[in-house]
Amino acid sequence: MKNYLTATISAAAVQHNLTALRQRIAPQVKLCPVVKDNCYGHNLKLLYPILAQHADGFIVASPSEALEIRDYGYTGFILCLLSAYFDETDIQEELIRQQITQTVMSKNALQTIAATAQRIQHTAPIHLKIDSGMGRLGVAAHQANALFNLIDQTPCVHLTGAYTHFATSDDPDPTYLHQQLTTFLNTLPKNRALIRHAANTAALIHQPQSHLDLVRPGLSVYGCHYAEHLRPHLDLQPCMSVHAQIIAIKKMPAGSFSGYGRTHQYQHDSRVAVVPIGYGDGYFRALSNRALVHIHGQPAPVCGRVSMDQMTVDITHIPQTQVGDSVEVISNRADAPNSIENLARLANTIPYEITCHMGRNLRHQLID
Repeated sequence: MKNYLTATISAAAVQHNLTALRQRIAPQVKLCPVVKDNCYGHNLKLLYPILAQHADGFIVASPSEALEIRDYGYTGFILCLLSAYFDETDIQEELIRQQITQTVMSKNALQTIAATAQRIQHTAPIHLKIDSGMGRLGVAAHQANALFNLIDQTPCVHLTGAYTHFATSDDPDPTYLHQQLTTFLNTLPKNRALIRHAANTAALIHQPQSHLDLVRPGLSVYGCHYAEHLRPHLDLQPCMSVHAQIIAIKKMPAGSFSGYGRTHQYQHDSRVAVVPIGYGDGYFRALSNRALVHIHGQPAPVCGRVSMDQMTVDITHIPQTQVGDSVEVISNRADAPNSIENLARLANTIPYEITCHMGRNLRHQLID
């Protein structure tokens, strides 16, 4: 952690986003935010009290994330998308003892979980993941019936739900999503009470028939859109802003250069600030000579290549700038040129990648 790099997280914005998402679903539908990768870089420990107050459960990727939430005192529903298999028997035992719902997507996974549960004389809650067309993890739809039957014959496991994952939920054309949803629903056993879930944020917004029993919003909880055509349908507030402090100011004569490769040449005598953040801290090298930061409320361009832990910005037009002044590297204003979404566009990537990379070296603080 670098104390001079601060990610400020707005509790009010997260609460606003959760309320907006809740308003899109029926009262009986469970809202379970995805908090994997440290809440997409927003800091799980910091946000846990807010999320626990407003959510009906948590969706995590790894066993360590699930156990972390239990350590905070949470006793409700947690679904682990990637469970502990193979030689991780100690972790597997702890997941079962803590009654964390694990994902099953193969006969081997089922047998591993069942054997551990039998050994410690517990029953393991599980959800079956069905591949309805994503082509990634999950039992193939045409093989799911056999796995359902095997689960019924396997002691020490309790099947409480089944789910799938949409490949094209943010596509304006919902045809393939409808195909996946139909495949998934047709695969489920009839007359059996299971928690059925499929919808991420995009499906939550514009495909209400996909809500089923539970929805799994991800980056929207933290205020980011990732499908422009869905923006008018859901009012989100970005919750994170990132600030650094200027560590040096230099006068650069006309014709001089900044950074590796000499990619930026100053056309006039210029005043330049060195900001201690770089791609090692999650600020992408692809933003070199493209992005803006804000200093004293004014935009300042990144000039030269972004290095591992520092970059230079032109402050010629902001004469009052001094060493130690705050630099708004990422804004929590959605329409700002240095918002997460705009930086993602400049870097030719998605907002997820920006926020996840930003989580590592920053000191997080909660406001509101």
